[in-house]
Amino acid sequence: MYAQYLRLTKADIGGNMNFVVRESTDYGRTNDPGIYLAVKILRRWYKNGRPSVPGRAQYQALLGKIKNDTTWISLMLQLEEKMSQRFVVANRFSPDLHVTLISDESYHKIFNGKGSLPKAWAKFERKYRDPAYLVDLSAVVSDGKRALFYFGRAWGSLAGYTSVVFFEKVNGKWAYFGTDVIFMS
Repeated sequence: MYAQYLRLTKADIGGNMNFVVRESTDYGRTNDPGIYLAVKILRRWYKNGRPSVPGRAQYQALLGKIKNDTTWISLMLQLEEKMSQRFVVANRFSPDLHVTLISDESYHKIFNGKGSLPKAWAKFERKYRDPAYLVDLSAVVSDGKRALFYFGRAWGSLAGYTSVVFFEKVNGKWAYFGTDVIFMS
């Protein structure tokens, strides 16, 4: 699923790129992933019968599908719970995706909280070229028919977004069907 979504992201952006994936994440102890906010927005939408946020037709279709199958809300809450635990990504990505794992140690050497964020991003850009995007992934939460995971992509101090990515099984294979953006900068 990760590779499928990275390919879609790559096609959307276009051109060469390097996905720098954080090898280890610790969302629950170091920051708030915002899944709860996404669930709150979806619940408000269910109650009001219309979107609580403006969106494109594809986003409206995603919301409609989630509204008709409320299992997604419980999966999102499971995802939020799962994100309170440490998660480690293995680099089993195809070489054509240009995925580099960044260790906790390397990540904290660049983004140590000392100095300015633009300087930290300048360090990141010197180390990872082509252009590089810093990617956060969560573990996948699934009930066998539906699956979702957290995805974050940043490329500057005020450039990035976080989202929940939705997949479902179609004819025995996982198929992407939408993304709910939680935060965008």
